[in-house]
Amino acid sequence: MKNLSIKNSLFNLVALQTVYGAGSIRAYKIFKILNDNNLLNQNLENIINSNVLDIKEREKLKSVKHSAVNKIFTDCEKNGIRIMSILDLDFPDRLRNIQTPPLILYIKGNLPDIDNEPVFCIVGPRKISEFGKKAGYSLSNRLAKSGMIIVSGGAVGGDTYVHIGALKANGRTIAVLGCGILCDYLSKNKKLRDTIANNCCLISEYPPYEKGSKYSFPIRNRLMSGLSLGVAVLEAGEKSGTLSTAKHANDQGRDVFVIPGNPTDINYKGSNNLLRDGAKPLLDASDIFYEYIPQFPEKIDLEKAFKKDDSKNKKEKTIKKEKNLSKGLSKEARIVYNYLDKQNFTADDLLELNIPDEKLISALTELEFEHYIKANFGGTYKVL
Repeated sequence: MKNLSIKNSLFNLVALQTVYGAGSIRAYKIFKILNDNNLLNQNLENIINSNVLDIKEREKLKSVKHSAVNKIFTDCEKNGIRIMSILDLDFPDRLRNIQTPPLILYIKGNLPDIDNEPVFCIVGPRKISEFGKKAGYSLSNRLAKSGMIIVSGGAVGGDTYVHIGALKANGRTIAVLGCGILCDYLSKNKKLRDTIANNCCLISEYPPYEKGSKYSFPIRNRLMSGLSLGVAVLEAGEKSGTLSTAKHANDQGRDVFVIPGNPTDINYKGSNNLLRDGAKPLLDASDIFYEYIPQFPEKIDLEKAFKKDDSKNKKEKTIKKEKNLSKGLSKEARIVYNYLDKQNFTADDLLELNIPDEKLISALTELEFEHYIKANFGGTYKVL
């Protein structure tokens, strides 16, 4: 009977979140009523027939299709996706205590002990500037090297460079998705999502195959900030979706850091408004380290964050001469570096390589971060 009770409670929570939708305050209120009246372990029919819910809510629960809920369990079991409920002992308190907690999380990979880890969120728009891409990569890389866990949204643009930066540091990164984990949304980022699942985890509030929408991503953003100690905004226009995550962070009592931008640049109007309203200026990674090292002195290692690879420096000339780059660089970065045959160049000089724009920018960012090249003003680069 004990196993049956656990199954009933989990089934009911999945049903509630499915029928009312992710982020529903109504679903959370019903959960509280059922939990307070010890009804969560009852089968759904008994709950519907009880008198603790009003007629409207009982009618809503009657619309639950048991076959659809059972399919969710089957899909998760087949694909190694854990269904974590708000009742689980290892459900993060950071999420349990936000205004509208998720009743269910779908997790692919291994969820860290969130409440006892320095978790930090970095967000940026999908259409992000070259500077924003580099800032996202380098900030994430530096924080991940120190031992911090990096959260972002798994989308193209800013999110991609944030995740790649953490992965290149051999650090941990979490992607919180605005669609189901098995949804074919953004197929170009599937390989990245698979890597993140193996590295740490993917998290979603949506059933495995549910598609994203213009509503699902803002709802998702409250989880990104909720998991984290703070949020860094790489850049945001006046109506950028990135501002949604910053607002959730502020409402949840999380820190909000913002990279300042040119006041005349429309891509930074939202960013600068956040600063005007009290967000913390983010000038370099130290601003974040000094905020959280007192809370996690044994888990944030500044020496690792800023340590230079002495062995690489000693062999720098040999490496350049032989163009035999470190194994940590991506295939595209190695191709780009070995192709270079002049001291100064632009991205246009690399068009013959037929590398997609995103991968080319990522490769150049890697090479710059590892001090093989240097970006100059005017879009030119110099081989060091």
